[in-house]
Amino acid sequence: MERTVPAGLWGIGLAAILVAGGVLTVLGWDTGSDPSGRLLAAAILLACFCGLLGQQGSSRVSDDVGPILLLGGLGLGGVLGMEPFNRIFVIGLLAYTGFFLARHMAASLQKSLALVHVSLALMLAVLAIFMEEGRGVVGVLFLVLTFLPLVPFHLPFLGILRSSRESLGSVWLVVWLAAGLSQLQDLEAMLILHVEWKGVLPVLALVSSLYASLKAMGHRLPREGLAYATITFLALLWGLSGEFSHIAEWGLPFGMAVALLMSALLCAYAFLHERYGAHPLNTLQGLGAGLPRFRGIFTFLISLIMLLPVLPVVAAFKNIPPDAPEAHFLFPVWLLLFTVWLSVSWVFTTMLHQTAFGKPRSDVPHRDLSVYELWTLLLLMVTASMCGMMA
Repeated sequence: MERTVPAGLWGIGLAAILVAGGVLTVLGWDTGSDPSGRLLAAAILLACFCGLLGQQGSSRVSDDVGPILLLGGLGLGGVLGMEPFNRIFVIGLLAYTGFFLARHMAASLQKSLALVHVSLALMLAVLAIFMEEGRGVVGVLFLVLTFLPLVPFHLPFLGILRSSRESLGSVWLVVWLAAGLSQLQDLEAMLILHVEWKGVLPVLALVSSLYASLKAMGHRLPREGLAYATITFLALLWGLSGEFSHIAEWGLPFGMAVALLMSALLCAYAFLHERYGAHPLNTLQGLGAGLPRFRGIFTFLISLIMLLPVLPVVAAFKNIPPDAPEAHFLFPVWLLLFTVWLSVSWVFTTMLHQTAFGKPRSDVPHRDLSVYELWTLLLLMVTASMCGMMA
């Protein structure tokens, strides 16, 4: 596949993201947000930057510059803006999601349900602007479940990843999860006020992780498999939030580590898509022998992802006071941990074998990762590792 270089649009996109990051840095992040908002904003800027950096020379970069910049702007406004302005940006993100799904998602029952879900979330987000703080608990919870999805609230998230190219999907994923992670403090306050919900969350998370992990094992296209794998990881956040307090302290870096590593994996498959076109995983075997850089970085990336189920447990225990009565696990929580660990180990080990290893192939041309592509993956992986250590 011959590659063209739309250098003008590519350079404009990168320059816009660098200018936005520079302005925020010069202002000292004086935006009225808490430190968690600054972390989420940095992750969004990095995802947008890497989403364009890795496409240097791509034949499709001209289609992605506008959506990436728009997503970056909406995401930054949602995590940095003060109320009620941040909610206005969340409304804008939901409105753009509805437009994107209506335009790009294939007609199906899932598309109809996803659009109904987004419409309901949009109405609840509008109503939240006019309601007093502490009111509308169900609406806030629905919005958090939309952006940090459990089954069956996952259809908008699944739809945007299924309908996006991998490079654009990598930005969508980070912005979408960042919008949910920015509301973790609201979720923690709701859990304190409604203690009876705490026992239900591990059970709901267990059901969601079982369904999502089975769907992830069954999919052969990377985008859908990674969407379900992300939902499986998020089940840990929801399940442990019912047992451990201070979810905003350990949940945010864990969620960002998940988002950035999944984003890096989508970028890796975007690089393969650029070279070989869209293929199911079982037709990509044996590429590692001809792409040694790709095989090395992909192996390290999968290794980091398989460590993710350990992070929330360690972080949650670390943030528990020694005399806290909540330092115990119910059976659903232990079962949830085992389910997530076993399923992601199976999914990503299989993905590694099917993509980077196997019998060497001579029937396809080999062109290893460029410097831009290599730095894209390294930046995402290093930042995700730092988030994991912060948890």
